[in-house]
Amino acid sequence: MDDSRLQHMLSLGGVRHWKRHETLFRAGDPMGAFFKIRKGIVAVSHTLDDGRRQIVALRAPGDCVGYLDENGAYAFEGEALTDVEACAFDRRKFDVFASQHPDLAAALAEALSSALKQTGVLTLVLGQLRSTERVAHFLAAISALYAERHVSAAQPLTLHMGRNEIADYLGLTIETVSRSIGKLKSRNIIALVESGEVVILDFNRLREAGKVTS
Repeated sequence: MDDSRLQHMLSLGGVRHWKRHETLFRAGDPMGAFFKIRKGIVAVSHTLDDGRRQIVALRAPGDCVGYLDENGAYAFEGEALTDVEACAFDRRKFDVFASQHPDLAAALAEALSSALKQTGVLTLVLGQLRSTERVAHFLAAISALYAERHVSAAQPLTLHMGRNEIADYLGLTIETVSRSIGKLKSRNIIALVESGEVVILDFNRLREAGKVTS
């Protein structure tokens, strides 16, 4: 974008901050702003009728969250897994602006398409893989994501997620997540430094253990 268009777009919102575990937006609330993450990790989730939570996506710097709506309300909930900094954009004003600038609309469509593909991979993981395979896939994927977006050092890998959140993401219980991590540790694929930190001893074996076939 040239400076004038960028300045106009930035005028549609501003920079906002959230502490860890604070909520960016709630499912069912009227759609207001959506957010482009600058720093931190956001969990996008849906709460089932029985109160259980399913995390449907993990979003990192460069990703947009809170754009999808259902009848004018947020379709999902967004929670900060770390301290988060994001640019907030008024959804209605942004859509008007994007309709006048095809390159921006195309970039947004590409971002949403990429997010949809990631969600599709998660569906395959939940449908095809056993518990330990799911955890292996998660660790390999989160390591690659954090490295790509410069979230944290490669070793030891700081997950920024508790086992309860990993369980909500992988459709498992906390106990099953713990057992699966133990199995990967016993096979010398990973090592635990402390709670929330993992050393990947053999990335190729980890990736193979969590491989999804389409």
